[in-house]
Amino acid sequence: MDDKVLKFELPAYTILENGYLHGTWFCGRPMAKYYGAFPQSFWPRAKQVLRPWGCMAHWFSGTMPPEPGIITIDGNPTTKPSVVSLGTVLPFADCTFDASFADPPYSPEDSKRYNLPYVTASKVVAELSRVTKIGGKIGLLHEFIPPTKKLPVKLLGVIGIMNGPQKRIRLLAIYRKIAEQQMLSFVDEG
Repeated sequence: MDDKVLKFELPAYTILENGYLHGTWFCGRPMAKYYGAFPQSFWPRAKQVLRPWGCMAHWFSGTMPPEPGIITIDGNPTTKPSVVSLGTVLPFADCTFDASFADPPYSPEDSKRYNLPYVTASKVVAELSRVTKIGGKIGLLHEFIPPTKKLPVKLLGVIGIMNGPQKRIRLLAIYRKIAEQQMLSFVDEG
């Protein structure tokens, strides 16, 4: 793992082992009454892992308020994001952000509940990688790790996110955006 990954202290219950971040975060109850809201201690930890520097895009931000250095993007204007965007393509130029993060609806049923279009997890990572600068980190909160073999990203780690009995266990997949030339070498390696 390159040095940029760990120029900061890791959050509690996060381990760096053999160049790979992993762990389990017990994060408590949701922060808001909004369906799918983050557990209480998730967002501070996620920001610590994803964004030790620079500006970050937060797609499917729900009720998370904008904060310095973080642009919130959501299709629901009542949640008051920095940018309202209902589409499946982010309204930003390539390589705009130092880091990016998304917590999309996990299924077509969840999309209906939010009144948002369903976007597959692989397409979300592809779009995040488009708007993230080379070397920047990308985070995806989902129920599984999507296939990314054809995307210019390298998986840096996966962290399990738990918030209580009979609740979905989610995964935070953390990637680094790589150059296309680096991607070719990953494909060749199998």
